[in-house]
Amino acid sequence: MNLDDALADWAAATRLPDPTAAEIYQRIIATPAPSALAGPGLNPGWWRRFTADCAVRVITSTQPVSWAA
Repeated sequence: MNLDDALADWAAATRLPDPTAAEIYQRIIATPAPSALAGPGLNPGWWRRFTADCAVRVITSTQPVSWAA
């Protein structure tokens, strides 16, 4: 099982009610992309950074702990 499988299993077991999921989706797509004219908004690369950070945390948490001598 890899991280994608674990996330898919979690998502299948932890389903938001349809109205809540639709509201979140609408809020995400309604957020304008950042630009010099529009000001701050949802950065298109946020999901990639989020999953990369998550993967680092998962991998780090599985590393054995070095005990002090």
